[in-house]
This record gives sequence, C-alpha cells and structure tokens, in this order.
Amino acid sequence: MSKVSGALLNFYFFIFFWFWFLAIWIFILIFRIIFFKEIKLFIKKTFFPKRKCSVFYFEVFGPESAGNKYRSHKWVEILNANNFKAKSVHVFDYREYLQLTSHKSSMPFFLMGFMWFRFLQILQSSFYDIVIVRRELLQFNDYGNSFFEKFLSAVHNKRILDFDDDIAAAKNEPKQISFFGKLILESPRKFSSSLKYYTAFFPGSGYLKNLLIEWRPEIKEEQILILPTCVDYDKYQPKNYSEIKNQLIIGWVGAKGNLKSLLPLIPALNNLIRKYNFKLLVICDRPLDTQAEFPIEFIKWNQKYEVEQIHLIDIGIMPLANSKTQKGKCGFKLIQYMGCGVVSMATALTANNDIIDDCENGFLVPPDADWEIYFEKVFSLKNQYAEIGLKAYQKIKSTYSFNNQTNGLVSFLNQIGSDNK
Repeated sequence: MSKVSGALLNFYFFIFFWFWFLAIWIFILIFRIIFFKEIKLFIKKTFFPKRKCSVFYFEVFGPESAGNKYRSHKWVEILNANNFKAKSVHVFDYREYLQLTSHKSSMPFFLMGFMWFRFLQILQSSFYDIVIVRRELLQFNDYGNSFFEKFLSAVHNKRILDFDDDIAAAKNEPKQISFFGKLILESPRKFSSSLKYYTAFFPGSGYLKNLLIEWRPEIKEEQILILPTCVDYDKYQPKNYSEIKNQLIIGWVGAKGNLKSLLPLIPALNNLIRKYNFKLLVICDRPLDTQAEFPIEFIKWNQKYEVEQIHLIDIGIMPLANSKTQKGKCGFKLIQYMGCGVVSMATALTANNDIIDDCENGFLVPPDADWEIYFEKVFSLKNQYAEIGLKAYQKIKSTYSFNNQTNGLVSFLNQIGSDNK
C-alpha cells in the first residue's frame, strides 16, 4: 500500500477516533448526571433483593485461545453452577483477528471495529453487578487517555482487572509517543496508568501481585486475589510412561509469538543429537522456522484434542529469557504439561519456581544456564519419568485446578459484589 493511502488511513482513523472520543465523553457525562450507578443499586435492592450476583467478562481474545478458555469461559460455566449469573463476550474470533491484523494497512479497521463492539458490550454489561476485564479493554489500543476505562467506571461500581502477564513490560512502558500518537492522546504508560480505574484485581501470580502493589501502593490486600490459570484435566489419567519409546519426544506448546523462546536451545539440542535419540515436537499454530540437526515435528494445536496432543510429549519444556517481560509469565505451559502428568523442564523464574518442586515433580534450569547439561541430567532419569509425572499431575490437581480454586473465587466475588462494599 502506498504512502498516500497510508496517510489517508491515518486521517480516517484520526477523524473516527475524535468522533468516538467526544461521543464517549458525552455518554460518561450522561451516566454521571443521571446517577446511573446509584439508580441501578437502588432498583436492585428495592425490587430484586434476592437476585443472583451477576458477572460480566470482557474477554480480549477469541474463543479459540487458551486464555479465553481457561481464564474466562470456564469460570463462567463454574460461576453459573454456583448461584451466579455469568456471561463472557469477546470481539473477534481468531480468523477475523488474523484477517484484520495481517497487514499494517488493515490495523486501523481492527482498532475501529474493536472500539465499536466494546462500546456496545459496555452498554450490554450495564445491569450486571461485577465486570471483569481480561488484560485490557481495547486490544493494541493505547490511545484516548483511557477514555473507555473511564466510561466503564461511569457505568459500574465493581470493576476487576484480570491479567496473567506483565503487560506494562510487554508494551515497553514508558514508550516513546509519535507525533500522530500525541494527536490521538496515546499514553506512554497505558497499562499501568489504567489500573486506577479498577476496584479489584486478579493477578495470575505472586510476582504480578507484587508488581501491582508497586504500581499502586494504596491497593488493599482484600482487593487482590491471586488467580492462577487453571486446567480441568481431572477426568484424564496422567501420561502413561510404561511404553516410552527409544526416541524421546521433547515437546513445546504455545502461540506463534513465543516460538522465538525455542531458538536459544537449538545449539544445545544440535550437540545432544550426536549422543541421544530424540525429536522436538512443536504444538503451535505455526511451525518453528529454524535450521536444526535434529528432527522437528509440527502439530497444529487443536483445543479439542489438547490433552491427547500433550500426552505425546515425554519432556515438556518452558524456556524463558531472563527479562522483565518473561518474568511476568505465569507458567501456564508448565501447568498444561504437569496437569497431563508430563515431566517438565523450565527456566527458574518467578511463577515457574512456585509450580515446580525441583527434581521432585519437574526440573528447573537456572536463568541464562546451559540447557545442554540439564537435558543430559533429565535424559539419564528416564526410568523415573512415571513417578515424576505422577507427582506433577498431583501437584496441579491440588493447587492449579478449577476445583481447587473455585471456593476462593466464589468467596471473593461474593465479598466484592455485596452491596456494603
């Protein structure tokens, strides 16, 4: 696309943005002038005193994503079974997301569409008691001086932010703002500055909780619930290691944006293939594009057959760079592997240290260490995989399962949703 058409797209987006910015502020003023939140509370207490507490999830990803499934959709099912009225909404499914973000020239249409649907969804959520925002209201949109968060604040008293990554680090905050960014009120600290518009928080790990308190020291302990990403593998048996083949399968599960985390391991695996028989299995939405001296197999991730795919793995890996962004990860790969009874190896950073008990139900690799040494150690313990995998399965079932976390979430939401809060 030419520079002229690119400039026209920016111009159209500029006009569209300012139209919505002014429109949203008009709605904010209207909701405040009519005391909407106070009227809503009065109607609920007067006419519906025994009404179920209602929860509305704003999911940022489509239904095909693991984040949607395990941090909102599954909780909606559980809450509806525990005397709540719960609903989850998203904006685009994965196919639409790919179409609208495939080229720089199509991004304005993605941003504009996301804004329009979010506006309608906020109106739809207006008579729910509690809203839970997954990660951020407007995906990729750092413009508008948090105007949508302010709109949500004008509609709801009880607003919870659910996040399982250090999103501030992922956005490289504080970031430099371009001239065009300044014209659309883009914020250099969008995520961290938006925290003041929420009344409670679901960080995915203790590390993220500590960051949250660092960003907002005034937050009280009762406003925070550490909610790890859980799995519902209880009905499945742990991986059967009794018929392990001569060729070990080292496996990695994840999204294409994280494939780069495998690249630092390639030299170590190139060396090891001279002594050991193994292959790397990549379960993803895109193959790993790299030159390697060992076999690499690609399986397209399928949510329906997720457990069966993970059971193909003998050693699940989660390498992380020793960076601020990677420290914010909540170890979901480990929870997936271990929840299926798979022996796992992971970089010993933040949440990974909480999930794995080193050399008992998995193996931790020190940050910046040579993985070749640790692979050799794990290869040598092949006859212990069944025992280690079973302990991993039991750890996830007792700590990172929906059954284990349900009472805590239900209790927290009942407390937040009470009229006296």
